[in-house]
Amino acid sequence: MIIILMISSIILLVSAIGVLMWRIVSTKRFPILILIFLILPIGQLFMLYSFRFETWTSFWVVGVLLSLLANVSLLAYTVLYEKKIAAQEELKEAQHKVQLEKAHYNATEKRREELAEMRKGFNEQLNAISALVSDGNEGQARYMIADISDKISLTRENPYCVIPVVNAVIMEKEKECKKAGIELSVNLSIPNSLVVSPMHLCSIFGNILDNAINACKKLQVDTVKPVIRLSSKIDGDYLFIKATNPSDKPNPLPAVGRGYGLRILTDLAKRYGGVFQSNYQDGMFTVVISLLALESAEEKQ
Repeated sequence: MIIILMISSIILLVSAIGVLMWRIVSTKRFPILILIFLILPIGQLFMLYSFRFETWTSFWVVGVLLSLLANVSLLAYTVLYEKKIAAQEELKEAQHKVQLEKAHYNATEKRREELAEMRKGFNEQLNAISALVSDGNEGQARYMIADISDKISLTRENPYCVIPVVNAVIMEKEKECKKAGIELSVNLSIPNSLVVSPMHLCSIFGNILDNAINACKKLQVDTVKPVIRLSSKIDGDYLFIKATNPSDKPNPLPAVGRGYGLRILTDLAKRYGGVFQSNYQDGMFTVVISLLALESAEEKQ
């Protein structure tokens, strides 16, 4: 029986070595997992050989130690592999969200250009109205003015800041807030000359407002109309963005598919030499993100 086990172990060892050599030649890489599997048959051979002796020998000790090493190595490799798979899934989700945000950025930019073109046409019509007034057709001019004023108000971009795409994002979130019965208070101070990518700004404001809106929608007590307050200011070379909203106590373990927004905000803050912080206290959730958004005097030189 021992001979059969030894022969089986030798066959397994030779096969593993053959597979290892084939993988090294074909992929030009050294597969760690197969190397770990080699330890197991080697340890078995030492243990089986030790059975020829009546007392414990160094062969038996070496065999046991090699078997334990193989088991621990396989366990560690399995845990690391599972973490790698989980990280890859999170990366795919994050990449997917970034792609969606990029598409959203392109769509809002296109919409802004369309609105600008529409307003240009309105200005031409207003010039025509001025001509009617000069010709004494005041009644027709008043009718056209009222009609055009209504249309212009529908296409207006609220001047939240000097960056058009940020205005577009906030306007979309404002519409969502109105549908959900949420009040959105915005007070932004953002200069036009930023080193932060407009797409990244869209991602920051979009994620902040999405998280705040979702939290307000989930409120268990809705006796008072929830208010989301969004503000920003420049301090030195840094842009600080802050948002507060009422919220139930956050779950420390977010549901599947959730939590990527906060992770994206954290990554963007690090990219621009800043930090992202969040805090929950007395029913209010607060987020603050800082970004090194302005070029320093040395960098400009």
